[in-house]
Amino acid sequence: MNRRDWREIFEIINDPGTPILFLIGIMIFAILGNGLYDLLVVTIQRNFDDEGNFTYVIIIATASLLLLAIIFVLWLWFNLRWKRRNRFPNNIKLEQTYPILIIFVSANPKASEPIAIQHHLADDKLQKLWLIASPESENRAKSLSDWVKQRTNQPIHVSILLLESAYDIPQAYRTIVFIFELIADQIDQAIVDITSGTKQMSAGAVLACREYGVPMQYVLGELKGGKVDENSAGELIKVQV
Repeated sequence: MNRRDWREIFEIINDPGTPILFLIGIMIFAILGNGLYDLLVVTIQRNFDDEGNFTYVIIIATASLLLLAIIFVLWLWFNLRWKRRNRFPNNIKLEQTYPILIIFVSANPKASEPIAIQHHLADDKLQKLWLIASPESENRAKSLSDWVKQRTNQPIHVSILLLESAYDIPQAYRTIVFIFELIADQIDQAIVDITSGTKQMSAGAVLACREYGVPMQYVLGELKGGKVDENSAGELIKVQV
């Protein structure tokens, strides 16, 4: 359900596909049309019957107010409904584990990558891990690779891809697409974590995931003093765009 503007609401009233509103709209427009026509005829003929003119004005004003009221009620209903449905659109707690995880790596040693990865290690389901790092976070990506191998006895294929810049949306997009093309036959088993990347990395990931229909995840940390508590356990949230 998308937001509706006034023009769209007006079109709905004139759409035969919504019979009840269409009939109401026809009646109101007919009353408005007849009232305006009669008032115009009386004015042109200079037949100044005060009582008749006043009646036409009342009819036109009532029909106009009724039309505005219907449009306002429909606009209010559509947009309140949109807000309720889209407060957290398609965001749910991530319960499922995925065989393929693609994750951006931060240079911050207290970033949330271990939490994001550990979830998919829980039932030894993780098979492929792609770590996307910038020059500033390359060493941390290598440390995470070692950390993962120490956490499981299962063979996990860990790959590190380096970006020239952490602030390049097209490059982040192309990198994600490159991975999607490599795993084309398993793309329905992949998820992308966008927690630790820069805003530009995340934007590139969102564009690629939207294009290929791949879900994303992020770590939702607890707030303390208005800021995310880096020591909190965190909760994984799944996003489908």
